[in-house]
Amino acid sequence: MKEKGRFLKKYRGNECLNCHVPLDVIDRYCHNCGQINTTKKLSFKDFFNEFFASIFSYDSRLRHTMVGLLFRPGMISKDYIEGRRVKYANPFRFYLSVSILFFIISGLFIDFDTIITKNNDKDNEALEVNLSDQDQQNGTTINDSILKSDNKDDNDYVYFSEKQLDTMDMFTAVNKRWETYKSHYKKTEQLSANIALDSLKHSKNGYTKYLYRRSIRTKNLNENPMELLKFVFNKLPFIIFFFLPFFALTIWIIYIRRPFNYMEHLVFIFHTQTMFFILMGIAILIDQITKSEVASSIAMFIFLFYLYKAMRNFYQQKRAKTIVKFLLVNILFFILASVGSLITIIGSMFIF
Repeated sequence: MKEKGRFLKKYRGNECLNCHVPLDVIDRYCHNCGQINTTKKLSFKDFFNEFFASIFSYDSRLRHTMVGLLFRPGMISKDYIEGRRVKYANPFRFYLSVSILFFIISGLFIDFDTIITKNNDKDNEALEVNLSDQDQQNGTTINDSILKSDNKDDNDYVYFSEKQLDTMDMFTAVNKRWETYKSHYKKTEQLSANIALDSLKHSKNGYTKYLYRRSIRTKNLNENPMELLKFVFNKLPFIIFFFLPFFALTIWIIYIRRPFNYMEHLVFIFHTQTMFFILMGIAILIDQITKSEVASSIAMFIFLFYLYKAMRNFYQQKRAKTIVKFLLVNILFFILASVGSLITIIGSMFIF
């Protein structure tokens, strides 16, 4: 390697500036802490030379990792757990980088407003059809139906005082307090929990403030449920990351007789999930160009075949056993994904 800049021998010292370990003039780096052996002050040119050198060094690992993932399903994981790791990017860090990039692409191209508009249009069309059928049967017009529905009196306002709530059992009190807060917000549209609780003459504490804010969110969620979908989608990177260790545990149980420990299964999961994000990210971009969803469907089938090949190469079992375990892994995955999605939605409703 050609020496230049701060790597020149004339700048090398006889002691590491970081850990003070004695060095020789032939030492390019400290053998104790790894810092470059140089006494030259950092210049603008040196800084950017080292910056781009580190990028190209990462690109080398990136290139080997990408080639391994694309064309050697499962083998990159096998290489990594067997100690051949220098030429590959760290599975965990690479997964995080790709997943962040995938969700940025998804966030840019998934148009929730269009989805909301389409759903509202469908609901309006269904409402118009129902009203039209009722009008034909009852001899009324749509405008008459709407006017009748708008003529509501104020008798539907619900209010329970703090004194009344104290006389109820816990579950009844929570339910009546919830109805009171929903009714109050419906009438006043007061967003401030403090002001609303003052008006209702209810005690102001963390519990009552939380319930009032939840009542507002619930009303808004009923009017526009896609907002919850947006919220959950934005949390997906964290949800999936939390979910993967449990999925790795199921695979460890399926392959419990194979000589792999839990972390080795987790490396395999990180690599296959990274490949999923790469395929789906490319598919989303193609779908945006072609204005269709064909690429996403094809990418899903490609990934399923890729997962089968990866399992076959990594776990080194016969075709029949691999097919059975492949089906079992997918069934368990959908069960875990369903349970995880349910927990996520329920949890999101409490923190949304």
